[in-house]
Amino acid sequence: FYCLVISFIYISGWYASALNKNVQNTRRDVFRSTAAAILTSSASGILLKNEAANAQTLPSPVSNGAYLTPEYYNTPVTAASKGRFYFPTLTPPFQNRATYRTNRGRNAWALEQLLTFSNVTATITTNVIRLESGGLWVHSPQWPTGEFCALLEELGSVEHVVLPCNAFEHAAPMKAFCKRYPRASVWVSPGQYGPFGSCGRSLADPCTLGYRVDGILGNSLDGDAHTARPPWADEFEYTTLYVSLPENAGPVSEVAFLHKPTKTLVATDAVVYIPDSPSPLFSTYFDADTIREPEFWPRTVLQSVFLPLRKDDGGKYPGYEAIRGRVLRAPILRGFNDARAPELTKSWIDTVGQWNFDRVITSHFASPIGVSSPQTVKSAFAFLNADNAIRGDDNLPPIACQDWELLDGLNDFIAANKIGAP
Repeated sequence: FYCLVISFIYISGWYASALNKNVQNTRRDVFRSTAAAILTSSASGILLKNEAANAQTLPSPVSNGAYLTPEYYNTPVTAASKGRFYFPTLTPPFQNRATYRTNRGRNAWALEQLLTFSNVTATITTNVIRLESGGLWVHSPQWPTGEFCALLEELGSVEHVVLPCNAFEHAAPMKAFCKRYPRASVWVSPGQYGPFGSCGRSLADPCTLGYRVDGILGNSLDGDAHTARPPWADEFEYTTLYVSLPENAGPVSEVAFLHKPTKTLVATDAVVYIPDSPSPLFSTYFDADTIREPEFWPRTVLQSVFLPLRKDDGGKYPGYEAIRGRVLRAPILRGFNDARAPELTKSWIDTVGQWNFDRVITSHFASPIGVSSPQTVKSAFAFLNADNAIRGDDNLPPIACQDWELLDGLNDFIAANKIGAP
């Protein structure tokens, strides 16, 4: 499935242009930035030295019961002198692959790197939680540059590593990270496949991931004769979305976690929150003038979530205005996964909605996301309810019909060429 998605990133550049003749081809700009990153070893952004509990008291609008908590505005810490080169990675940056660490409060930290591919640029985050034992639980580790490892090791000893889904951008760094921390226990979501190895739904199935796997995650309340109970299970509940359709290239899986002591939902791609401006990390890859362009951030967001670069008569991007400042299910996952497996997705998010949490930390865009109740996250999936599909729902982003044309076109391409489930 994700093989198809990566391939369609290229197709989308052409398809979006067909929908809107005024679309700028940002792919050329990204390749120019990639070349510049490979040729230079100096950081282009301002390196911030202090972290801490110095969150700015910036207002964050509350939309559909969600808002960015003050911890989001904490000052990032960097360690550029420890080294930012890692090769090969799945995508650029290569030479100047910066890591920013942010204190997210409640014994949690974010280690953020950039992910660039074709016309897409986004942040991808490793979430780290310090357990009651004092050891670190590392969720979706990214590429272990010298800087990344230095920032991580300042927090404590890596005890447990979790690969929470089988999307390539999350699976790709695992082998390198596990080689760096061989004593940590390793837990992965089921159905890994593709160029980085494969595994089934239990340890009884063949596993070719290239690193030791201590367990394959299902649901915390289910017994599994082939998988030991994770040593961190006293602090976490977890539930797994697993979709395997015969026509697809491979399964789709994602594990959601509840860290019970801090009432924190740890999500990978389940939901996102689009902030009004890019992370400071973008300054390590793009020059300041580019970032200051009024269209830079709206275009970046839309290309990351697979909505077209359509402008209204006022020169704004309606798709961006519809999704920013709220918790939402990414349109690309609504269009590709949820449309194919609505009942499985609904069952998964219904389980998550029964947990007791008041904030969410994610792998992409902005977090922590404060939520008025778990219902806030569940409401982002209201499109799965038949009644809401007919009458609409105020909790869903008001994405115009024409802004779904890109994803609809890609789904039509899938069906016409019989390269995925209908």
